[in-house]
Amino acid sequence: MKILQFTLLVLIFTKSPVSSKRHLKHPSLSSTSANPTNSDVHTLYKARRKSSSSPRPNIILILTDDQDKDLGSLQFMPKLARHLGEEGATYQHGYVSTPMCCPSRSSLLTGLYVHNHHVYTNNDNCSSPYWVENHEKRTFATYLQQSGYHTAYYGKYLNKYTGHHVPPGWDEWHGLVRNSRFYNYTINSNGVMKQHGDDYARDYLPDIITNKTLQLISRSAMSSSPFMAVLSYPGPHGPEDAAPQYQDMFYNVTTHHTPAYDFAPNPDKQWILRHTEKMLPIHRSFTDLLMTKRLQTLQSVDSAVEKIVQRLTDAGQLENTYIFYTSDHGYHLGQFGLVKGKAFPFEFDTHVPFLVRGPGIPPRSVRDQPVLNIDLAPTFLDIAGLEKPPHMDGKSILPTFRRPDKKLRDAFLIERGKMTFQRYNVVSQERRGVWDVEDASFLSKNPVSLTERLSVECKKPRYQTPCSFKQKWVCKKRGDGSLKINRCKDKQGLKASRTKYSYCRCNSGEKFGWKYVGLDQHGMKIPLSLTRKARSVMKQQGGITMLDDIAHEEMKEMDYLVEDIDEEIRDLHIFNNITKSTGCGLSRINEVCQQKVTDEEPSTWITSRSTIKHQIQQLRAQLNELKQIRKYLRLKRPVQEKEQEKRRHIKSGGSLIPFMEPGTEVCLCNEMQGKEAIKQRLEEKDGRRREKKMERLLRKERKKLKAVKKNQSKKQDHCKTDVKMNCFSHDNNHWHTAPLWTEGPFCACTNSNNNTYWCVRNINTTHNYLYCEYVTGMITYFDLNVDPFQLRNLLYTVPDSQLNFMHQQVTHLRTFSGEKRFLERKQRKLRLKKNKLRQKSLRKQGMRSTKLRRG
Repeated sequence: MKILQFTLLVLIFTKSPVSSKRHLKHPSLSSTSANPTNSDVHTLYKARRKSSSSPRPNIILILTDDQDKDLGSLQFMPKLARHLGEEGATYQHGYVSTPMCCPSRSSLLTGLYVHNHHVYTNNDNCSSPYWVENHEKRTFATYLQQSGYHTAYYGKYLNKYTGHHVPPGWDEWHGLVRNSRFYNYTINSNGVMKQHGDDYARDYLPDIITNKTLQLISRSAMSSSPFMAVLSYPGPHGPEDAAPQYQDMFYNVTTHHTPAYDFAPNPDKQWILRHTEKMLPIHRSFTDLLMTKRLQTLQSVDSAVEKIVQRLTDAGQLENTYIFYTSDHGYHLGQFGLVKGKAFPFEFDTHVPFLVRGPGIPPRSVRDQPVLNIDLAPTFLDIAGLEKPPHMDGKSILPTFRRPDKKLRDAFLIERGKMTFQRYNVVSQERRGVWDVEDASFLSKNPVSLTERLSVECKKPRYQTPCSFKQKWVCKKRGDGSLKINRCKDKQGLKASRTKYSYCRCNSGEKFGWKYVGLDQHGMKIPLSLTRKARSVMKQQGGITMLDDIAHEEMKEMDYLVEDIDEEIRDLHIFNNITKSTGCGLSRINEVCQQKVTDEEPSTWITSRSTIKHQIQQLRAQLNELKQIRKYLRLKRPVQEKEQEKRRHIKSGGSLIPFMEPGTEVCLCNEMQGKEAIKQRLEEKDGRRREKKMERLLRKERKKLKAVKKNQSKKQDHCKTDVKMNCFSHDNNHWHTAPLWTEGPFCACTNSNNNTYWCVRNINTTHNYLYCEYVTGMITYFDLNVDPFQLRNLLYTVPDSQLNFMHQQVTHLRTFSGEKRFLERKQRKLRLKKNKLRQKSLRKQGMRSTKLRRG
């Protein structure tokens, strides 16, 4: 099977150099770029033309940055509505699979879900060497260029794009370096870095994108080759610099005041929303002004749509051109108390404008099929008459242009973030147990037992066997095969101890004392044979090492007892106390309360929550007391055993030589010398302590100076909050174009580092829901037929059978891969073909044997 799979991969994704000219009689065979930097591009899939004699249409994609649909931005773009909405199709359910800039744009270019191209955030892997080497060569531009299209890209590319290379597949490249800007930016213009300033006439980026597109359309009228152009506008993304002629428009617009506006706090939703309170008046004022500035920046895009349509008409290309309009994701302004931002699975962040006009699309038509950003790449290839590459996850929406009832999909994945369940358990202060991520069975995973913890710990190098130099602990197996952790022992069977100093230890008035023998330069005992006197003492002791082992075993039993009590308290807390006092219990999925508790007055709910918190505090206090008892026993019990042995030794008529530990010998007391030695050792110890303290202070001071220097290089930060929160600060100097902010500085927290989720969005004639599983263990369910603004988590109203079905949907989609599906289908076809050949061969053999018998 592995050999068969490898053979298929070689056949499908064989790398081949692109070495022919751009205009070919048979462009499906091979192609190249006019750009010399792309002449040696190796593509992983050859563009294959479908059999068609009709001329291939032009394709234009107009892509905005951060444009919402649910907050009403399309209401203020009349030219877009007139030229695309009235003359083409509006897809009511346009979505992105990940509501963040770089992941969404990477999905748009490749047709892949985020978990397949691994660009999880705007920083992680965004335009990285991995992206460049593995996925940038497989964007739709590469395949279109192969087939003879003239390709052009204008505007924002990826957030971390440095401008040091021209991506393969583009004949014309004018890519913005880094994130969206309107003024004072750098563009890679066909391999040449060009700086732009703050002059509107020369530098305003939206107008530059529009003007270059108009020039492309004019040139295309004199060429027989179709073109594909991406117009990636920076608006309405920050810094929201509108053109001067639009800076007095749209004041006092409140379309963003949806029912979810300032709907906070939300104890039934994910961690960040549980900790987000209602906005302050300054926050509400900011959202209103930001909405105004966003709408103003979109007017340049609205004007560009009209200019492009007019230029296509003049060039005679309009009837043979598809124009797509969409955004990389949505946006929120005050929803659920979040001042601004994206990255949430709710409609306001994932629902985007999606309009198309072109050949065969009836005017004023509406489509209800869910379409995604990952569908654009296969759609462009389908329009160009190319077969869809087998690795793409998206689907072509071309069949829906002429068939409004064509079924495309019911459910799709919405995912965000890279934090795994194991990573969350490490960084989180709330220990919720360890989840099994591989099969996503974390909903039914029990807390880790002591045996499982020991099996994990014993694999670590610090518990290796045999003990190495200065190793304190080692894992061993008991007689029944269970694991335990013991102290390391030296070759004489003596337990490793702290540093021992070689000076004579004497009691007051005694002539004889004892000291350790064979100390090395580090003050550690060197394993030596005992002296004769020491051996005689060992014989009289009658096995002191055995007592030490017994004491240690008793301590380990005490550890197990505390662990058992800890687990019993946890179980008691989960299944008994909460249920009795509050009417709530914990299932393996989430907290579940009786209906009468959740339906009662808010005061009852608050009382129940307070009771739960009080019980948790009590249980934690009990556990801390038990831990203190265990610590006391660990420190005191071995000493008591040794004292009892000393008494037994003296009562049995032992010699006058002092009672000694193994590895010691008798010495003559010199009281002054002993005191001086002790004093010297204490001074050395204090000196080392002072040195370590000074080192810590110096490190702290250097760290502090570094932080101060870093803050001085940036604007004043008005945010002081929890490290889990992602916050931003805003002041009067933030914006440099009108309208300006004049109400002073403020801080707002809009996201958290544990906002990682996997959701299934289901849209059909009977169901319209959003089901999400978070890395924190939280689960949410929203029925948009009854709650279109996702105000209430209705998880507890859903039957178990439906929950299991939705969980299976998420499990399947979060590992879905078009490439794997293609290989599986290919293998299935090969197996069927092989079975048919075998059956045919058996039939022939049967016929031959029948003829022989008859003959």
